[in-house]
Amino acid sequence: MEHENTQTNEAKGHHISSYKEHFSTLAALLLLTVLTVAVSVFGADLRSLSVATALLIATLKALVVAYYFMHLKYELKIYRWLVLIVVLLFALFLVITSIEYLNR
Repeated sequence: MEHENTQTNEAKGHHISSYKEHFSTLAALLLLTVLTVAVSVFGADLRSLSVATALLIATLKALVVAYYFMHLKYELKIYRWLVLIVVLLFALFLVITSIEYLNR
């Protein structure tokens, strides 16, 4: 009977995350936050490079949140590809905007 409940939960799309996953996600987000603060405090003289670095770290934090807390980890691969395409487009627009700004 317990085997039936497991199959029913998997068929409905229920996923039980372990404490290890939650703590590793917390550790990753805290590490990225400390890195963001370090870039903002110690990288202030880098000007545009520190802004790009902060945006890159914020993008990584958004991907971690989407992967674990929005359950992208358990979705179909097409959704992962769509998120990857959005991140690549964001990076492309960031590069194009930076090139335009530097060539003024």
